[in-house]
Amino acid sequence: MNFGNLGKVETAQTYLDIAFNQAKEYNKENAKTLVGDRFTRFMRRELGGINRVHTTLVRHLQMIVKCFPAIDQLDPFYHALVLCVVDVAQLKQSLGGVNWAAHRVEDLFREYNPKLRGCRDDQAILKHKRAFYGRISSVIKKLNQDFIFLDEARKTMKELPTLKTSIPTIVIAGLPNVGKSTLLRALTGSAPAIASYPFTTKQLMLGYRTYHDKKWQIIDTPGLLDRPINKRNKVEHQAAIALQHLAKIVLYVVDPTEQCGYPLKEQKNLMKEISKMLNVPIMVIMNKADIATAEQIAVASEGLSNIALISADKEQGINEVLESLEKEIAK
Repeated sequence: MNFGNLGKVETAQTYLDIAFNQAKEYNKENAKTLVGDRFTRFMRRELGGINRVHTTLVRHLQMIVKCFPAIDQLDPFYHALVLCVVDVAQLKQSLGGVNWAAHRVEDLFREYNPKLRGCRDDQAILKHKRAFYGRISSVIKKLNQDFIFLDEARKTMKELPTLKTSIPTIVIAGLPNVGKSTLLRALTGSAPAIASYPFTTKQLMLGYRTYHDKKWQIIDTPGLLDRPINKRNKVEHQAAIALQHLAKIVLYVVDPTEQCGYPLKEQKNLMKEISKMLNVPIMVIMNKADIATAEQIAVASEGLSNIALISADKEQGINEVLESLEKEIAK
């Protein structure tokens, strides 16, 4: 899902200025081309002007509604992410207000168009035109707070990462400095792409791997799956839970040497939290096998299963990890 196409939502006054300027442009363009006597030309010009105002406003209002995705029809992962960062109830209410305004402008045009056509002098036409402009201005100005909210929602949603939900996703997790980013590079064969989450100061790391004609998406989510639940705020925790809709399997990286700065007990506790939270298979990646002692590996492996012994830095054991991933993802 890509929210990058969400267009800017302007203020109420901006939309009115655009519409009224369109009417002025229409009058200038057609002043010399309209046929008939003076009054007929004047009426046709004013009718064209109010029609231009009405079509311009309706077009912009409908564009706002169409621009935003139907939240309830989003992929579950993106639906959960949007819930983290946007007041969805207010979003629906504001979009409903914009949709109502588009219909209301249509109704007002249908009301005033015949009134102008029935006039017999210039002043009557101008009177109905001013009334029409006044009423549609009132309708649009009522939405100003909705426009402001929608533009803020748009800015926030545009910051959500663009991830593929149609291919298997492998999520890398583990405490800081255990070698997650190195593992990502080793698995993908290239430097990861970087994307931002609006609810964490850290950046998502993203890469892809084609293995035996099968394409996988591999992500590391610093700020979400690299610390205990009690150290995350509510939004970060909800965002982490959203990953259960995306992850096919979790690669949990353990540093048996504890050089990462975290004892094994803390590393294992985080793994248990992630296992309960995401409810997807976990493969334990026992990293730094090139420098860890046999005793360190044995201690770190106690109570764990589905372990792959690797050195991400030297890319040792990566082929075995890929083979295991292929079997797990095929289940």
